[in-house]
Amino acid sequence: MLRKLVLGAALVLAICMLSGCSASPEAKKGDYIISKEDQRILVAKNISMKDSESKTFADLKKNNIELINYIVEDSQLYKELRIGEKVNVTPKTNDKGEYVVMKSDPPQIRAGQIERLKD
Repeated sequence: MLRKLVLGAALVLAICMLSGCSASPEAKKGDYIISKEDQRILVAKNISMKDSESKTFADLKKNNIELINYIVEDSQLYKELRIGEKVNVTPKTNDKGEYVVMKSDPPQIRAGQIERLKD
């Protein structure tokens, strides 16, 4: 009986420790604004908050991180958005439900909805 109790407590402790490790803020990845210019936000996809703050555009490009320039048509929202902010951007679509990607490097897409996320 005591052996089962100790084994159960050890199992619960191990689960708590393992789940705590994966919940660290550095492990969470997302899409971050890394620059702003001319009504556009440059978003790096699926990076950590630490990388969004410390990596340069060249570093991200060299590491094959997906970078997209989103054109923000709402000027008030554009002013409120901050570099380093975690976002989820849904591209604006045309009448056919397609979004238009302008061929540039990085590509440009008109932003439809921009959801500002907490870390």
